[in-house]
Amino acid sequence: MKATIKSIAERAGVSTATVSRALANKNSVIKPATAKRIRQIAQEMGYHKNVGASQLASNINNTIAVIVSYNQTNFWNGIIKGILQRAHQVDHQVIIFSAGSNDPQRLMQIVNEALEHQATGTLLISGRIDPAQVAILKKSHVPYRLVSIYSQRHPEQHFISSDNVAIGEEATNYLLKKGHRRIGFVGIDHSSTGQQRLFGYQKAMAAAQLTIDPHWVCYGDYSYQNGQELFAQLRGHGLTAVVAGSDMIACGLIKMANQTGIKVPDQLSIICIDGSPICEIANPPLTSVTQDFFRMGVKSVDNLLNNERSLFIPTKLVERASVKQLN
Repeated sequence: MKATIKSIAERAGVSTATVSRALANKNSVIKPATAKRIRQIAQEMGYHKNVGASQLASNINNTIAVIVSYNQTNFWNGIIKGILQRAHQVDHQVIIFSAGSNDPQRLMQIVNEALEHQATGTLLISGRIDPAQVAILKKSHVPYRLVSIYSQRHPEQHFISSDNVAIGEEATNYLLKKGHRRIGFVGIDHSSTGQQRLFGYQKAMAAAQLTIDPHWVCYGDYSYQNGQELFAQLRGHGLTAVVAGSDMIACGLIKMANQTGIKVPDQLSIICIDGSPICEIANPPLTSVTQDFFRMGVKSVDNLLNNERSLFIPTKLVERASVKQLN
């Protein structure tokens, strides 16, 4: 049953007026300890203030809350475009919230703010997700979807994403077909997304009966700056090719390769994951496993409103000039 001010008051043993004051942060008229206890009970019960009560009463609240919790790369731009176009087509408004860069505390705050609007549903675009944030979404009793992220350990969490295991496997297999055997994986993090892509890389290397040197896997945060920082870790290990965890990581690697006199792809081949427009303007242009972020955004709206099952959006491999064929 959905939490109300009355049910919170009964559990806290106070009046509904006291609950209203505590939730409105009017601590000057009630004891701080009491206000804190009431807000804690409200959060545990999944209560969120209804700022659109009149709309809900007439069943015309057609608003989707979109939370972006990632800023190391710009992959979410295409997702937002898809969401906005599809929402407009089905007569829904979109409210976009920025929750920084995987800051759990900030994300928790934004999730609560989004839920106060009592939207039709919530779309959370992120590079990682914390169980605490998912718990808040569940308690809200508002439909939600994870976008561009999923957890194989929690199949009940509905999502729209690319298949990260398949991405890592496809990128590695492409390099293998080009004759490379000493292949690194650079810039992934320790989140579910990074580990899924790493598993795909490991599957492809194992299928080719190749042993992975631990130095060939360099963890990072998908950013351009991090790509530059990680370049030094690749030196001295005899790598002929790398899978870059993002387009931005790949661009950072190219910059440092140019500065140190290493030619891409003659001395180091690079394939990246995402396939944003930056791949076209990089020098050399980057071969990529390209995700269809626009379609991901479109389908996330349909999936949310129609209560459909989780969905993987197909990717495609786009060949450009950053990978060399070895004899």
